[in-house]
Amino acid sequence: MKTFFVADAHLKGEGDPHQASLTGFFDSVDAGRLVILGDLFDFWTGSNSVAERVYKPVLDSLLRLRKRGVGIVYCEGNHDFSMGPFFTNELGAKVCPDMEEMAFGGKRFLVGHGDTVSMTAGYRLWRAYLRSPLFKAMAIAATPGGVWAIAGVLSRKSRGNALRYGSSGNITEARLREFAAGKIAGGFDAVVLGHSHEPGVHTIESGGRRGVYANPGSWAHRGTYLVFDNGDFSLKSWNG
Repeated sequence: MKTFFVADAHLKGEGDPHQASLTGFFDSVDAGRLVILGDLFDFWTGSNSVAERVYKPVLDSLLRLRKRGVGIVYCEGNHDFSMGPFFTNELGAKVCPDMEEMAFGGKRFLVGHGDTVSMTAGYRLWRAYLRSPLFKAMAIAATPGGVWAIAGVLSRKSRGNALRYGSSGNITEARLREFAAGKIAGGFDAVVLGHSHEPGVHTIESGGRRGVYANPGSWAHRGTYLVFDNGDFSLKSWNG
């Protein structure tokens, strides 16, 4: 099955040009499956009428994609989590809170956002809090506008924990590759992650096995995405 992978658009709502480009991209998808590797939105949690309004163009394009018969997998990131009823009910997506093992043409793939690969103690606690019943209860109790108002604060905090995304000294990318090598040695054929904002397809030999580590990169930075078809990965850029 032909599969597209996209990650890290970090959509900020109305007026964000990346929302228009991503909408065009989704409307062009000619695959059997789309895998979103997290951080499509700069902030999303639960159900929020304000978020659904400001992200309406891309949400509508996902619905159109689903009506065309494309299966959607949403791997939650560090900016979007507890995705809520739009994704699970209306869109019918398979939502993965953590990394997920999937079968692609008889091969073992490990897919996910990648933020859990190397967590500090502080980030581990922060991530657990944002997914806790307490935070979910607070989000429900607050008005949609109130939740949206604090979203920017939470988003900035998450970005503050980033480790040199997209730079020549991309520590995050180095840790993802090391993680992928270990998983390939352990039996996976491919590891597909986002988070580092660094696009690429890399053959890795580890533990006497050969596999692939692939990353679609950041849609917000380069408009790149991955295609897996006929057993091979290709990295592409959207110019629509």
